Amino acid sequence: MFCVKAWFYLLIVLLPFAAHAQSEHYKTEGEITIQINPSLTIGSVVQAAMGISPDNLVASSKENYANALSNRSSSLFADTPELSFKHQNDNLISNQGLQEWESSLDMPLWMPGQKSAGRLKARMYERETAAFRKLSILQITGQVRELLWELKLADAVLLQSRENLLIAEALNNDIQKRIAAGNLPRRNSILGTKEVMNRKMEMVDAEAEYIHVAKRYESITGLVEIPDDIEEVIYASAENEDEAIDKAPIIEFARAKVEFMRAEFKEANSSWSSSPKLSVGVKRERGSFLDRNIDSVGIGLSLPFGATSHTTSKRAEASMALAQAERELQLTKRDYRLELHEAEHDLEICEIQLPYMKSHFELSQENLRLSQKAFNMGESDLLDLIKIQEQYVLSSAQNNKKIIECKRAIARQNQVQGVMVQ
Repeated sequence: MFCVKAWFYLLIVLLPFAAHAQSEHYKTEGEITIQINPSLTIGSVVQAAMGISPDNLVASSKENYANALSNRSSSLFADTPELSFKHQNDNLISNQGLQEWESSLDMPLWMPGQKSAGRLKARMYERETAAFRKLSILQITGQVRELLWELKLADAVLLQSRENLLIAEALNNDIQKRIAAGNLPRRNSILGTKEVMNRKMEMVDAEAEYIHVAKRYESITGLVEIPDDIEEVIYASAENEDEAIDKAPIIEFARAKVEFMRAEFKEANSSWSSSPKLSVGVKRERGSFLDRNIDSVGIGLSLPFGATSHTTSKRAEASMALAQAERELQLTKRDYRLELHEAEHDLEICEIQLPYMKSHFELSQENLRLSQKAFNMGESDLLDLIKIQEQYVLSSAQNNKKIIECKRAIARQNQVQGVMVQ
């Protein structure tokens, strides 16, 4: 009997240390095994996730479009030149030998300021593309951060559930020995068995949740390994909040979209419904069978007119797109300001709650020790001990969870501030 009690006390004393201990690997039953790789870093996990991210398709298409805009603005002509051929004769009608051959090259011309506006549009879209890629990297970094801390939290819950099962089994073994010795009624056997069953069900739920998180991690990163150390330090935020907001990747992308729309609006204002065309052609004609061929060269210029309704609609459309982009920029700034405040406030609250949670856990630990002692001395019944043990288990789980949540809050604040990881 003494050995059972001593083993039970030892389990209670060592439980908080075991809850914080990091296992050598994260393992699930037959589904997936997530190994710890000491040489792996968060940055390398981000790189792996970027390699299989669908955002690469969008970034590549944006880069192709930026190159197309740049090539167009560097072109000699405002649009595609056209080469035309024409032949005319009177064979089917008068048949006097009339023959005409004519060819011309039509070259669309740039309007004043149109080409420079096109170049500006191409540059602005290149900036938007760069801002999009930077934002994509940050968003993938945020996904990786969340997944790593979800794994850490799920593993802590799983470890806690296994340790809770050990406590329940130790108590149940003690109950069975007491019943066998005649020190407890047999009906208490049901209480001990039920407690073991409850802990086993909790452990199954914890294992299932860990499997789900591990599968998400593997799906997004393509890896079955995680870094050994994922904790981050707090980076000091900029003293000027407006300056910090302006440098945020999501704000840079929204601003780049505004600049591109502004360049597109400028291009629309400097363009007509269609470009003027300069035509250069040659012509060979003969009036009859007896006449000689006459060769000539011609030049012409065509100008669109009466197209105010067409240009007005295009410019209004560009103006509306610009206004929409400016609206999105202001909304993004507002949302980002709130998100930054929430991240900082969540970290502050977590740091305030953490010492209270630790004290609560220590009191629960001492209460369980005293309750176990009282039960051994016959001063309390088994039901009271099980209730206090339940309180201890809940407090231990909450304390471990709060420790992880506070570390995750640091990573979330860094994420909102746009801090990259190595």
